[in-house]
Amino acid sequence: MSRFFVFACLVAVVVADSYKTPIPILKDDRTQNAYGEYTFDFETGNGIKRNEAGKQADGQESAGGWSYTAPEGLPIALTFSAGVNGYVPVGDHLPTPPTPPALPYERTGN
Repeated sequence: MSRFFVFACLVAVVVADSYKTPIPILKDDRTQNAYGEYTFDFETGNGIKRNEAGKQADGQESAGGWSYTAPEGLPIALTFSAGVNGYVPVGDHLPTPPTPPALPYERTGN
C-alpha cells in the first residue's frame, strides 16, 4: 500500500510540473459571405498573429500572412498569395536560390 502511495505522489508531482498556463486568444475575427469571400484575423497572447482574405475568382484566390517569434528569439514574418500562379510565400527567413552563372554565349556577347 505504501508503494502505491509513493508512486501516486510521484505521478502527481510529474503531472503538476508539466502543466503550463493556457495562452489566451486576444483576437479571433472571421467573416464569410455567400459569394465565397472570407477573411480572418487571429492573435494570441504570446505574439502569434495570422490573417487571410480570399475570394472565388476563376478558382480560389487568397492572400495573408503570419508572424511569430522563433524559439531562438528571431522574429518570423511571412506573407503569401495563392491563386492561378500557385502558392507564393515571401519572408526574410526563407532561403533564396543562388543566381545561376552566365552561359558562355552570354559572356562573350555573341
